[in-house]
Amino acid sequence: MDICYCYHGKQVCEPGYAWGPGIKGQYKIMFIHAGKGLYQIGGQTFHLQQGQGFIVYDDILCYMEADPTDPWIYSWIAFSGTGVISLFERVHISPLQPVFRYSPLFWSDPYLDELSACDQNHNTSELRRQSILFGCLADWIEMLIATSQLLPEPRPKDVYIRKAVEFIRMNYNQRISISQVARMVGIDRVYMSVLFKEILDVSPQQYLLNLRMDKAGELLNNPHLSIVEVSHSVGYSDPLLFSKMFKRVKGQSPSHFRDGLKRDRSMDLSTIPD
Repeated sequence: MDICYCYHGKQVCEPGYAWGPGIKGQYKIMFIHAGKGLYQIGGQTFHLQQGQGFIVYDDILCYMEADPTDPWIYSWIAFSGTGVISLFERVHISPLQPVFRYSPLFWSDPYLDELSACDQNHNTSELRRQSILFGCLADWIEMLIATSQLLPEPRPKDVYIRKAVEFIRMNYNQRISISQVARMVGIDRVYMSVLFKEILDVSPQQYLLNLRMDKAGELLNNPHLSIVEVSHSVGYSDPLLFSKMFKRVKGQSPSHFRDGLKRDRSMDLSTIPD
């Protein structure tokens, strides 16, 4: 199995501490020991707390932010390799569902301690680190099974939709077509449209459009980005077409939407006492 240990660590985060958006370059299993925070990946936001964990992917943009009043403390084990995705699929972990629960809270500590001991002993071989990693992964999978966190085997149509949604969420900022999504999933374009309407109650075209406009709305909150830059960031090379589609979905132009965000921020600041 091609999975290789990279590094490990633990961090006591300051209130509001944030990382990203960015790409880590390795897979990570993150364990939250205390506090709260949020994790964003693939257009989704997960609000997490003590006793939960999440997966960081090696090539998917993500964002982490500690709670401003109860910041999290987390640890991680990072690894790489072509065998990681198939391992995650065995326990139904994916970018759409990267979160799990674990107990007790010190579950990962023995593995971290062993890896730290390896770092202090320069005579320790890489095989020893690998054995600790594999032991951790094996116990992690068994824990997920023992705590009934594994979902029932999904129906084929659910698998098709999951793959399509994952592909769209990971590539919404590119020039992709619905036909391209269908080819990637391995089904007919018409059949994929039927499944989207049946399961998500929306066409794949509308799903992609809504996702792009939701992400554009988030980017418009950044005053340093121009409308053109926001347009390009969500897959539109033509800013005029982007503005037209944004108004269709949000009911107002990108500039008016941004003005509303500015007014909201000003009102929030005006309520702060001197």
